[in-house]
Amino acid sequence: MLRLAAALPLAALVACSRRGEAGPEASTPAATSTATPAVTPPPTPTASPTPAAPVALTIELLPPTLGVGEAMRVRVPLPPSAGATSGVLRLGGREYALARLPDGALWGVVGASLDATPGEGLPLTVVALAADGRTVGSGEAQTSIVAVPRPVERLYVTEEQGAVLGGDAGPREIAIRGVQFSAFDPVAPRWSGVFQRPAAGPISTDFGGTRAINDGPPGPGHTGTDFAEDAGTPVRLAAPGRVAWAGAMPIRGNSVLVDHGAGVKSGYHHLSAIAVEVGDAVLPAGTIVGAVGATGFATGPHLHWEVTVWGVNVDAMTWLRVPFHA
Repeated sequence: MLRLAAALPLAALVACSRRGEAGPEASTPAATSTATPAVTPPPTPTASPTPAAPVALTIELLPPTLGVGEAMRVRVPLPPSAGATSGVLRLGGREYALARLPDGALWGVVGASLDATPGEGLPLTVVALAADGRTVGSGEAQTSIVAVPRPVERLYVTEEQGAVLGGDAGPREIAIRGVQFSAFDPVAPRWSGVFQRPAAGPISTDFGGTRAINDGPPGPGHTGTDFAEDAGTPVRLAAPGRVAWAGAMPIRGNSVLVDHGAGVKSGYHHLSAIAVEVGDAVLPAGTIVGAVGATGFATGPHLHWEVTVWGVNVDAMTWLRVPFHA
């Protein structure tokens, strides 16, 4: 709505006309200058850097094929510009975490179980990841799972010794093993070079051999290496690691499990005594973890020594000569 100024009184208009004045005196406000606010120019848009394309990775396998009941080292050299902080290995429908070594390479170990099916042309894929989860590199290789000859042993046990295997011993052992391999320490390896022999005695039973007990049918492959030793002989840690489990098992008897990082654990079984406790401290190779015994299912005093990779039993004796971490 347009608003009009209020009309002056009639007397005032007459007085003004008589004096020849334009109207009542009014103070004219002084002109003031208002500063024009400075206009801030909008920021110049900057283009986000385009992520570099993932680099093609070269995968080194040691050995080049994976034996049944054996382990394989996977090493992936990386250029410094790749920016990878971790990696993932995909093999046989499973994923495995890879560690970043001081020299920048990605590294890990995998194993084939004793019941693995031999075959050729098995694809193996590695993906290198940045800290934010981006894929910065990828590569693929092919390997094969090959059969490894294993001995067959005939074992004769007394009724008392065989009774250890009866009842719910098997299911209880499986349940305990599930706990032992439900978690692993961070992927960084705690050892270098080869493992040390945990006992000096002769081998009484090789890894992987099937056992026919009391002329029965052959059972599953032997999951470790047995060293014949006198009861009470010290058992030593094969490589640096943290004690992850210690206690009694129905079949393996008094046992110690040690986590060496990177999914690798070693087990010391049938002990007459346990000399370590579960803890966070990493023990050096050669530490006494217990004493040779005959607890659990055993026909006499011996050390049953196991090495597992991500829960898969592999031939521990191979670790005495092959530097899976190098």
